[in-house]
Amino acid sequence: MRAEISYDLVMSDDMGFVEGTFRLPGGDWQVVIVSQYDVSVPVAVPQVWDSGVRGVFVRFPRGWPLNAAAVERVLSASLGVTEWLVVRGPDSMQLR
Repeated sequence: MRAEISYDLVMSDDMGFVEGTFRLPGGDWQVVIVSQYDVSVPVAVPQVWDSGVRGVFVRFPRGWPLNAAAVERVLSASLGVTEWLVVRGPDSMQLR
């Protein structure tokens, strides 16, 4: 399955955190937030924000490089996506 992803920040090789949005085929834009935690593997937790918008909050292991490829791998495993197309989508803060 091919999906779209948009990052709120300019991505680098190792981010402190990541915020963005993604859209599955035929679906609405959803929010993704990735923050570093003391976990041994990434944990993707489905969310519904106060606005009613859905998405995923990812607890990402400290010390692992946090970049676009890492975010897309975690989301792919969680959502069944096989290919991500990076696009300009809505800002996650506006959706939340």
